[in-house]
Amino acid sequence: MSTTYTKLEAWCLDHRKTATAPAFILLLLLANPTKLSLTIGALIIILGEMGRTWSSGYIDKNAKLATAGPYRFTRNPLYFFNGMIFVGFCIMAANPWAAMFGIISFTIIYRATMRSEAEFIAPIFGEEFDKWAAVVPMFWPKWTNYPAQGQFSWALVAKHREQKNALAMLLGILLFIGVYILYSAS
Repeated sequence: MSTTYTKLEAWCLDHRKTATAPAFILLLLLANPTKLSLTIGALIIILGEMGRTWSSGYIDKNAKLATAGPYRFTRNPLYFFNGMIFVGFCIMAANPWAAMFGIISFTIIYRATMRSEAEFIAPIFGEEFDKWAAVVPMFWPKWTNYPAQGQFSWALVAKHREQKNALAMLLGILLFIGVYILYSAS
């Protein structure tokens, strides 16, 4: 990898939310939504947020290795569902160029994040992490028979403040509906 790309990944790793904002803003500015793109995109966003909630209910960061629920199928279900949400917004925008920029941005940002987090938690959980990582893929879900440990907890969902993320997704959907209404009125 070039040093420029490595520097970009490092910056994105330290500024994940800031790095995501320009891609979302570009999607919004270049959006040309239709009723169909809004409907399909919103449904995908809602499913993605449901997946994030499911994931949040199993992870007790750095205390226990999450291997139950969605963590049986991907080591990074929160990021997988973030990707799903982002694809939903790309569909809502109905602009392939903005969507392409957004998906490339998402890939750069989260690829670095997943590698960094794996390097951080591997020594914490040692052999348990190694066994899990050998069976469960880093990002794309795959059906595995990995033995699940843990159960869903609404207290963990609240601890991770997933309700704030859900409200942000709702606001994002409303912004795209607003763009549609604005363009429809003119």
